[in-house]
Amino acid sequence: MNIALTISLSLLFIVSVDIFQFGGVYLLQKIYNFNIYMFPISWISMEYLREFFPFDGFPWYPIGTIVVHIPLFKYLLAFVGVYGVGLLMMYVFIAFKSKKQSIIVLSILLTLGAVSYFYKEHVKSFYQDKKSLIKVAVIQPDIKENIKLNYIQFEKESLVYFPLLEKAISQKSNLVVLPESAFPFLYSDYEDPVRELFMYYISKNEASKIGFVVGLVDIRYKNNKPLPTNSAYSFYNGNMIDYYSKIKLLPFGEYMPYPFKFAKRFFEAINGIDFVPGKSQKPINVEIDNKIYKAAVPICFELDFSSYVRTLAKHSDFIINLTNDDWFGPTLEPYEHNDQAIARAIENGAYLIRANNSGISAIISPLGEEKTLGVGKKGVLTGYIKPYKINTPFDMYGYKPLILVIFGANIFYFYKFWAFRKRHQNI
Repeated sequence: MNIALTISLSLLFIVSVDIFQFGGVYLLQKIYNFNIYMFPISWISMEYLREFFPFDGFPWYPIGTIVVHIPLFKYLLAFVGVYGVGLLMMYVFIAFKSKKQSIIVLSILLTLGAVSYFYKEHVKSFYQDKKSLIKVAVIQPDIKENIKLNYIQFEKESLVYFPLLEKAISQKSNLVVLPESAFPFLYSDYEDPVRELFMYYISKNEASKIGFVVGLVDIRYKNNKPLPTNSAYSFYNGNMIDYYSKIKLLPFGEYMPYPFKFAKRFFEAINGIDFVPGKSQKPINVEIDNKIYKAAVPICFELDFSSYVRTLAKHSDFIINLTNDDWFGPTLEPYEHNDQAIARAIENGAYLIRANNSGISAIISPLGEEKTLGVGKKGVLTGYIKPYKINTPFDMYGYKPLILVIFGANIFYFYKFWAFRKRHQNI
């Protein structure tokens, strides 16, 4: 793209998101007369609203996500989710402003620590009795994005998958997972030679009982209008058995949101065409050794939507995240994205398999323990999962308790404010 247009659109996008978050917090705090005890309510309210606005939502790295790096307390995600944990964290920081409050908050932290410890032991006990194991192989090809955007170069470079597939199959894996938009061919392009080679590898005898999940782009047509979709396909014994099309699309990367539609023709990567969202929010069938499992497959950016992943994963056995973070190069993005994957695994009480084109690929337990293949590495990550999902409090209630707390805090604040003003007027 034109560098001036790239910078301009990036700045406009950043400003749009920041005005929503910081401007929203400022307006709420103005209503609350800049009361410090209402600041966490203001901040978390706006973070939660970012699941839905601006555009179709942009909930990147809520403040509570940092808890994944805090031993023991990260299990609170299973109770109140990332926004609930964020609210708790902010009130902890505020409470240390006085000695009396510090003693109270330390007592609360000890209680929460005990709750987290017993939850951890409960999860360990739950999985200890489960005997079924699935050996997973995650393929990370590390194909650079400038190559992926050139069809001829991508077609040549995609041959790197086949020795990696051979290795995954020879290791007697039960499930092989490839990243988002793994190959240059469209799913429906049956004459593509790379597609034929891929279908050969997943249908030969030694692969006949292995499940394969791979991210592919496809284009359907309606009234001669191309409708590209970003999808995850499940294969078994050389046959496609199920698929899921991404619903939460990335602004600018996959579609141009209003009021930026005018710039669509400048995006060569998508040829001026918006991707279209899928319509079915459901887990997909994954077949392994003639047995069907349900897998929730949030694709790339969808992983960041805590509420969306909860709904998607509710009736699944495990979660698979297909992504490609090479778009962002040597930045913090791959690490922040992986933090959010850990948060989703703990929130939903499920194993999470993460196939990332350039890393970080990971196999994450419901307690947030992970085995990873780092950024910029090429290879096959293997590990084991248990296809059982534990029902966490967050899984059962979502953010309903958080919304009640926010409403309750507002009712208490405004009642206290109204009562104070009434007493003041009577004096």
